[in-house]
Amino acid sequence: MTKPSAYMTKPLVDNRRYLACVSSNQSVGDAVRRDVAETLAALQVIATGFSFPAVTDGYQWKLQQLALNDADFCVVILGRDYGPVSESGVGHLHRAAAHAMATGKPVLALVCDALSEPADDTDLLRRESLLADLHRQAQVLVVDTPGAIRDVLEQAVDDLLASERLRGWCPVGRGSAETDVKALQQEIQQLQTSLDQARRGEPGAGHSRRAPRLSYRVKVFRHGNLTTVDHELRTGWNELFAWAAPLLTEPRREADWKSALEERLLAQVQPELEQAHPEAHGFVSLRLDGVHFDDIKRYFRSLGWLSQTEGVWRLTTLGEHEWLRSEEPSARS
Repeated sequence: MTKPSAYMTKPLVDNRRYLACVSSNQSVGDAVRRDVAETLAALQVIATGFSFPAVTDGYQWKLQQLALNDADFCVVILGRDYGPVSESGVGHLHRAAAHAMATGKPVLALVCDALSEPADDTDLLRRESLLADLHRQAQVLVVDTPGAIRDVLEQAVDDLLASERLRGWCPVGRGSAETDVKALQQEIQQLQTSLDQARRGEPGAGHSRRAPRLSYRVKVFRHGNLTTVDHELRTGWNELFAWAAPLLTEPRREADWKSALEERLLAQVQPELEQAHPEAHGFVSLRLDGVHFDDIKRYFRSLGWLSQTEGVWRLTTLGEHEWLRSEEPSARS
């Protein structure tokens, strides 16, 4: 009976990704490291780390150590050579494996004699010492040819992911599976309420309070000078949402969203500004008051029209439904 893969044993909605630090001597070759990186990528694992050249300095080791510290697990690729040694006489690859095992990270050791040759008898003896340490504390995967590395590594990583030993991480803008399911359930409930209202001929979302007067500053070009003036924008929630919603059809960081909204507001208030400043020949850099921007975010989020995860905002399914029902407001006059 075929063993189920990690994808069959993990939740259907799982946004986790993983980091694997790949350590090897440069002698194993770029093709082997590429095979390893591609195999990991297919399993939602990002490969980090470096290969150790014949002459490895302290800075290169420090970079590898940082990659090891951040990784969820480690992959060690070992041929028949021990590789470059540090000033203490311990090989850099040996140090990397020992560091990973000392910090409790799972280590998968790919051992293939066909990848490289030992420099001399001393090098071979040191390599046997490294291999003995790996057998004691790591999962050693012996392969006969480089071509077998992909299949062997894929099965080992698949088993490791299914074991739930790894914490992983979520890309910005994506929550965990449990968080996503709860958010979707809330959106479905809110959307159902909105659809029921539409069937009964009732209006859409009613607003419990008026939209605030939006204070903003804008720079005015006049008589060759650039000055900053204060203004207020009087508008309603529906009009505000019609301006904001198109900017969030794709996930967007808050600072980017605010900047894009300010550009859109500048285009909308241009006629009012031209009337207020007839001698001006240009308006730039509209900046919305931060308190009022927070009010906009909070209110639309309370309606379930917008959602925010780790500083990234997006339009919800309910918000998209409301936006498509609304009419695009024209420029103000």
